[in-house]
Amino acid sequence: MTTGPDALPLPEEPLSFGSITLRFVAVGSGDAPRGLVPFYHFRIISEDGEDVGHINFRVGDTDHVRLCAGHIGFEILAPFRGHGYARRACEAVAPFVSRFYESVVITCDPDNLPSRRTIEHLGAAFLDEVAVPAHDPHYQRGSRWKRRYAWTVGRRTE
Repeated sequence: MTTGPDALPLPEEPLSFGSITLRFVAVGSGDAPRGLVPFYHFRIISEDGEDVGHINFRVGDTDHVRLCAGHIGFEILAPFRGHGYARRACEAVAPFVSRFYESVVITCDPDNLPSRRTIEHLGAAFLDEVAVPAHDPHYQRGSRWKRRYAWTVGRRTE
């Protein structure tokens, strides 16, 4: 088995769900002094081969992950939003995530309604809304509050 930074195992098989496939790009090393943990970075590829965005899976339980970033983060490129790609990407990465966790935290800004809908369509349970600490990188990017959800990975929605 090949490993990445911090001896994390690499995904061994293609991850897909519905009409998307995740293309593994790299394992990022994180930045421990800032509370940033190692992460897996995947591109989200549609069935016609277009790169529609990315999804990251963070491995670790720092305050940054639990309160602000979440274990899973995604971004869909503007022309591809509204087609369920983020939800399917979460479902695609779930079997790999379940090798590490039974349940993960997913967050979003309170006013990010598309992300809220995605997270809720996954069946994630709302935990709370928390203030973003002033030292966190998300605060520097303008986020002041995060909605936190717990998602039991591996429960298929499609």
